Order: sequence, then structure tokens, then C-alpha cells
Amino acid sequence: MTDKLASVAEYENVFKGRVHEIAWSYYVSGSDEEITLEQNRKAYKRIRIRPRVLQDVSSCDVSASLLGQRVDIPICIAPTGCQGMAHPDAEVATAKAAEKMGTCMILSMHANKSLEMVVAKTPNGLKWLNLYAFRNRTVTLDLVRRAERSHYNGLAVTIDNPSLANCNRAHYKEDVPVYFRRTVDNHGYGHLEKYLQGYDVGPLLENGIPNDINIRDLSATWEYIDWLCSKTNLPIIVKGVLTAEDAILAVNHGASAVIVSNHGGRALDSVPATIEALPEVVRAIGDRVEVYIDGGIRNGIDVFKALALGAKAVFVGRPILYGLAHSGEEGVNNILEILKTELVRTMQFAGCRTLSDIKPSFVVHESYYAQL
Repeated sequence: MTDKLASVAEYENVFKGRVHEIAWSYYVSGSDEEITLEQNRKAYKRIRIRPRVLQDVSSCDVSASLLGQRVDIPICIAPTGCQGMAHPDAEVATAKAAEKMGTCMILSMHANKSLEMVVAKTPNGLKWLNLYAFRNRTVTLDLVRRAERSHYNGLAVTIDNPSLANCNRAHYKEDVPVYFRRTVDNHGYGHLEKYLQGYDVGPLLENGIPNDINIRDLSATWEYIDWLCSKTNLPIIVKGVLTAEDAILAVNHGASAVIVSNHGGRALDSVPATIEALPEVVRAIGDRVEVYIDGGIRNGIDVFKALALGAKAVFVGRPILYGLAHSGEEGVNNILEILKTELVRTMQFAGCRTLSDIKPSFVVHESYYAQL
């Protein structure tokens, strides 16, 4: 057993010392000036909670339902790639913690462990597979069939990152190819290993570095979502929506749910923080499908604010990596426990017994009090 830290912030503070410098810059960087990366967190600080006191909060139920599947907490795990750089057990450790905590995990398209291996180690966990739009749809369809055979519960399709972003902090030294190559050699290239040769998707590795541009279809339109929905009965969760217009299109083209996401500030810079975009999306489609959110969540108060503004659940990415690098499965479990404990405490102070009690009236933008 390792010493448990008290907060996500404490895990973040020791993260850099737990991983290689290259891995650290890869995980924490954002695109261009990192405006969106910064605002994802700062925007939560601009929201105030309006608590209701003298409510019976002797017990709080934080269980939820995601597309008909029960989860014990509304705090789920977002897809983050190359987890082998954080811990030898990589995505298997993360999935074990998710299963133990009774929550959902989205397995990254660029995982070091294959989708089959993750399922074999966590047969009872709720898991969705992350997908991108491949140029060769044979590859996409093969991944879908593999997910179906492995009893994944959904497909989370990333739509906001058609090409490689300009991550200045991730412009690494000359030894980067060697480091990434060693990571792939030691941990594998996950479920994409099968497609390294012979599938006409272009080289998935360039000088030892995963090169996403070679596998994505830059000509993809909403027709891609239509096509995907026609090929599987698994629910399609569209990840990367920031506007009402795209939210409506996602639903009209068959999405069962959407994730309000800006790729953790790693795609187009200067887009809104996800918590800023959430109300617009909820107003547009919240009565038709479930809406989730990721980006910038670092404590249970943030979770409460997102739920109050209409998110059915939140997905966290970097905090999971902090815990994974610290102590593997145990560290990820600790991160989820911290967020759950903080959410329950926030609900008690705000006067909410269940997640359904958390209404929009509990939060306001700081400008609400500007007249003071």
C-alpha cells in the first residue's frame, strides 16, 4: 500500500516527478497558446454555488444511469492514450479501478493495451471504446466488431480532432522517437497493433511516434455517424460537441448521447471551456439524449457544478493519469474516491440528497453578484 494523498491537486503536484519528462509534456500540454487548456479549469472558478440549508442530507445517493447502465458514481474515465508511459499496467490498471468503483471507462483509441486484454482483466466493468474516423472504413468496422464480441457497452466517437494540433510544449527533444518506440515495444500498440501493416491506413508510427494524421479521414462528415449507426446496435456517443448546432446534428444523425468536450484543450485553441459550452448544448438536446462533459474537472465541487448545469455525468482524464503514475490501480482508485467524497460533501453542504436534486438554480455565474 502506498501513502494516499489528500486531493487531486496533491497528486498533480507529484506527477512530474513520477514520469519521464517526455511523458509529462505529452500528457499536460495543450494546443497553441493553451488558452482553452487554462480556461477549462478557470471557468469552473467563475461559477458560484447557491446552497440551500436545513435540508435532510443524512444520506446522499450518488448513483446514476448512463444509457440504461447503472454506475455507482457520475464520475467516469475519459480516454487518454499511451498510459504505458505512466505505469507498466497502463489501461488495465485504470480499468480495474473503474470496475472496482462501479463507473464507466472509455478506452482510448491509442491505448497500449488492446481492447480484448482490458476486457479479459475486467469482465464486469462498464466500458466504451473510443473511435476516430478512419480513412479505411474496413478498419473502423473491424474495430466495431471486435468491440461487440468483447461486450463493450458503447462507442465514443471523437469528432473534434481531424488533424494533429500544434502542441508547442510537446515539441520534444531528439530522443522522443526512441522513447515512444520503447514504450510501444514494452507495452504494445493496443488494439491498433493489428493494423500496423496491410490495411491502407498509412503508417501508424512515424519515427516511433504515433502519427494520428495517417489514420484519420479528413473528409469525414456527419454521414460517417449515419454509416456507423447503420453498422452496429451499440450506442454511439459523439465526443467533441461545443455548440447547439452540432449537438442537434449529432442527435439527428443517430447519436445516443454527446460529450461536451474540447479534447482537453489539445485541439482548436480559443474555443470555450467545456463548462461554458455545456448550458447551450443541454438547452438544445438535453430533453432528447444524455449529455456528458469532460475537461478541467479537478475536484468534487467542479463535478457538482457540471451536474447542476445539466451534465448527466462527468469524464475525467488527466487526474486519472496522476493517480496511475503515482501507484497504478490503487492511485486511480484513490482519485475516484477523492472525487466521490468531495461530491458527497458538496451535496451535503448545498442541501442535495440525490443527483436529481442538483438543479440549475444551485449555481450562478460570478457576475450574478456584480452589483455588490
